[in-house]
Amino acid sequence: MSSQMRNIFVAFELIRPERGDDKIREMIESFGVSWARINKNVFYLHGELDAQFVGNKVWTAMNMDDKLVVIDSTRNDARWYNIKPEISQFLISNWHA
Repeated sequence: MSSQMRNIFVAFELIRPERGDDKIREMIESFGVSWARINKNVFYLHGELDAQFVGNKVWTAMNMDDKLVVIDSTRNDARWYNIKPEISQFLISNWHA
């Protein structure tokens, strides 16, 4: 983790949403930072966190078939989990282009 306040967005898709998203919300609450739920599948966090830390932690609360994208808008950094390889490659190719 870093020592700079950052703006982090967490967007996710549960492949089987009937399982609920309580574990994801609980993980976000456990960070001890300011946060808001923007809509059903997007959280905003403000605190001394980075995309890699948040992504790795939130992913542990999810199932392997779910999808997750974490964006650190302060540092223009992102992490993504279980998205299509062609979309991942597109992001890698275009993120800093």
